[in-house]
Amino acid sequence: MLAADPGASIASIAAEAGVDRRTVYRRFACREDLLAAIYESRVTAIEEGIRDARLREAPVAVALHRYVENVIAVNRTWPVDLARMLTDDAIRRRRDVCVAEVDAFLERATAEGLLRRDQPERWAGALLPELVNLAAHQQTHLAPAQAADVVVDTFLHGTGAPHRRPQDPVAESSSGP
Repeated sequence: MLAADPGASIASIAAEAGVDRRTVYRRFACREDLLAAIYESRVTAIEEGIRDARLREAPVAVALHRYVENVIAVNRTWPVDLARMLTDDAIRRRRDVCVAEVDAFLERATAEGLLRRDQPERWAGALLPELVNLAAHQQTHLAPAQAADVVVDTFLHGTGAPHRRPQDPVAESSSGP
């Protein structure tokens, strides 16, 4: 509900959950406490997803797919407003550690030849979360693993058609006499 309407009231959240408003207030003293719990759950899930992906030790392609699949699942489970989430200093610091871990992984992927070296600095680190968010929120008909397949393929190969060399028979036959 909060993803769709960040201003949703505790009463409407309780009603959607099928509980009384007092039940929510017994667990969370105020709306900010509820939001803090949501943000805590999201960043914890991201940290677990990064650990599960084994970004430092798994083969790069395997780790990339695991990471993307895990984060797609997190984004679908905890679709919160990141700008609001990051106003919490403790959550921001934990997220910054996650970003640094992914950046180090992308440097490893580049060093091992999976990613191109001729891209602008931090381009891969800016592009990957955008693709993950698109897959998480616009390709909801795909399971996280299937959406990860699309993201990883797009991330590694782009969306352009493969270039054909002049000696390629298909290219020669279409170029005319």
